[in-house]
Amino acid sequence: MHPSEAVGPTFNPQVLSNARDLGLELLHVCSLKVAQGMSEDQLHAIIKEEGLKRGMSKWWHPTKVRFGKNTRCSFKEPSAKGITIAPGDLFFLDIGPVFDNHEIDLGRTFRLGDQDFKNPAEDVFNLCQKAWQENKSTGLELYDLAKQYGLDLGLTLNPQMAGHRLGDFPHALHHRGPLGAHDKTPLKDRWILEIHLLDDEGGYFFEDLL
Repeated sequence: MHPSEAVGPTFNPQVLSNARDLGLELLHVCSLKVAQGMSEDQLHAIIKEEGLKRGMSKWWHPTKVRFGKNTRCSFKEPSAKGITIAPGDLFFLDIGPVFDNHEIDLGRTFRLGDQDFKNPAEDVFNLCQKAWQENKSTGLELYDLAKQYGLDLGLTLNPQMAGHRLGDFPHALHHRGPLGAHDKTPLKDRWILEIHLLDDEGGYFFEDLL
């Protein structure tokens, strides 16, 4: 095992999988609660409440809620204040809950009022994950591919959001660097593949566990 992929003594892939299932449920439930006129702060409060209902012990990273033009923001950029959501607006949720001492990180983009919305960042994620599975692509290669796949769709990849480690809390004891700088084939159940694509309308986001 490469040192960047080390885990602690409590790491259990099945517990991590269960945490991911709870995180996906949390994302789904909270996305359905978004309504016209809502602010990002209001959705933050809903996500916290719903996470606690599902046994979340803490957040290992701050929850990010982005509405409208704020979907172009990178993780560390603050949202513009006073934004509320209207039908047809893009929005995304990026959550980092800890369940049973295992971290998970999930992000999805939605369009309010459009149940058939197709997220291009999910398409790029799936293409990259397939390259990892079939060709044993490195982290570096995955983000080169993501950049090209984005360009093929007329979208620009945000290089500031380039994936990271995950595991039993806290993974940062073992590694802090991005997946996009990892020159080895990523090990299963260790890395989050993160795709953030930009155009004039906003940002399209998707992240999940490799």
